[in-house]
Amino acid sequence: MPTVAYRVTRSRRAFVNAPKVKAILEAALDDEVKPHFTKELEKRVANWEHKPDFQGRKFTTADAIRVNIYPVGANKQIYVYVTEGTRAHPITVRRAKFLAFMWGGPGSYKAKTGPGGTYGGPGTVTGGKMTFRKQVQHPGFPGRHFEKHVCEDNKPWFAARMEAAWKRAIREMSKSA
Repeated sequence: MPTVAYRVTRSRRAFVNAPKVKAILEAALDDEVKPHFTKELEKRVANWEHKPDFQGRKFTTADAIRVNIYPVGANKQIYVYVTEGTRAHPITVRRAKFLAFMWGGPGSYKAKTGPGGTYGGPGTVTGGKMTFRKQVQHPGFPGRHFEKHVCEDNKPWFAARMEAAWKRAIREMSKSA
């Protein structure tokens, strides 16, 4: 799932007031970065009928502060399938008598999207008619890699927010010095 990491390092020449810097960087991650990336992922699934919710969590270790944004809720597995893709696999009836779907033969389904990070809604079936089967062989599909594209598209935005947070931290440290 999406991960944005920013490492805090200290020069041997200058002492950094680590608790104050850490607090300012964590506040920037909580107040700006986490909501921004959550909204960016929500945009990718805005027109889904069964869209997941997204949640963020901040992790702090000795050498990094990290924010993870991930899908939650009943529909999170759908998001995982779409973003990571699937291999070819059989689909078998479980609770109903038959699987029911539109099908016009091999190659009749045209997805609205391909790998690239955006989603245009459900695809279409050309010349399809309602088909009923007990089992089908799903061909699988390549992943859309939404989080990769969100991170690439927002790299300049993220760098600017973290630079501003560092400048705030430096100003705060110079006030207390």
